[in-house]
Amino acid sequence: MTGGNLRQRRGKQQASGKNATMKEDESSAGSELDPIDQLRNAQQKLMMSHQRTVDLHTAWRAQMFRISLLIIFVTMHQFQSPISTCIADIKESNEAAGESGEETIISGLKAVMLIFTESFCELLGVIIASLLSYFLALSKDSPLELDAWPYVASSAFVPPLLGFYFHSKKLGCLGTGMDESSPTRQFPVVVIYHTVVTFAFWFMKNGIQQCEDHVNLVNESIKDFQRMDKKIKQKQQLREKAAKKRHKP
Repeated sequence: MTGGNLRQRRGKQQASGKNATMKEDESSAGSELDPIDQLRNAQQKLMMSHQRTVDLHTAWRAQMFRISLLIIFVTMHQFQSPISTCIADIKESNEAAGESGEETIISGLKAVMLIFTESFCELLGVIIASLLSYFLALSKDSPLELDAWPYVASSAFVPPLLGFYFHSKKLGCLGTGMDESSPTRQFPVVVIYHTVVTFAFWFMKNGIQQCEDHVNLVNESIKDFQRMDKKIKQKQQLREKAAKKRHKP
């Protein structure tokens, strides 16, 4: 009696184990999504990633705009250096001319032209920084392309700026008394910032483009699967109609 009871219990346990396994298989099979649902889930995730990327880029542009205001102040400081140096040179030259009794005193329009010529390199830096700041201000809410006129204008001024800088690194509008100890121009920091803005916008554009390409690819895949399902259903309907016609007397 005891052996028979044990066999019955073992049989019941095995049967219950098989039933549980079959239920798990059925539940796992039912939980599997069809390809279209999987693609829609992927589409939602990609759209969320795209929105996060857009928000991140908006924060970057706002930060670059704040930095551009600082760059304007830096370029203004660099702009003052050649002006003060040229004024000091003109003053020293006029004092020397007055002591020697010469009439070659620099004043008026000639002095203004000398100061303007000496500080033209730094003036271009101020203009470039202002244009970049305006470009970033316009791009705070919606990104602009690099073909926007403020950026194009700022880019057009960069080569002349570098040309003036490398042509006259030493400060001194009169060209006298210049030696190794003479003050030198500071490298235009706006050129570095212009490069940073260029690469940042190029990187952001590529990042957004990749996100949009991925979303479009998933959308096209969903459309393709929907077309395939539609064709399969149409074929099934035609087969069913053909089968009904065959069974008719």
